[in-house]
Amino acid sequence: MDQRILKQLVRRACRLGFSVAEAEDLAQEAVLAYLEQCAKGRTVVAPLPYMMTALRHTALLRRRLAARQHPLSAAPEAQTEDASTARLCSEVLGAIESLPARDRVLLQMVAAGETSPQDLSQRLQVPPGTIMSRLARARARLRAELGEDA
Repeated sequence: MDQRILKQLVRRACRLGFSVAEAEDLAQEAVLAYLEQCAKGRTVVAPLPYMMTALRHTALLRRRLAARQHPLSAAPEAQTEDASTARLCSEVLGAIESLPARDRVLLQMVAAGETSPQDLSQRLQVPPGTIMSRLARARARLRAELGEDA
């Protein structure tokens, strides 16, 4: 067996989220599946795609078996701080939704990662100074909506 093929299979298994040791096992199982077909006298026209498919099927089977061994009832309970954080996030998102459209859009863009006033001004076609003023007012309205001190 060509070492390049084995390396490709291992890389593919790693990309599927397996550790290097697990990836090597999956690659060997895929090669074994190919060799079994050859031993049975069957001709595999395209060996590498066949082995890649065998690897993917074996990986899916392993994941299904692992999921059966760890049922959802065994999942850890939500922590109190996780629940309070989720509640706070929900309140903030609700408060943002209740703001006027211009403020809401601006805050949603900032929350999505648009933090540069220049980027925001280009996207909204408004001067950067106006963006900064609108953002300050939107944050003040959001604080007021959430009952925070201004």
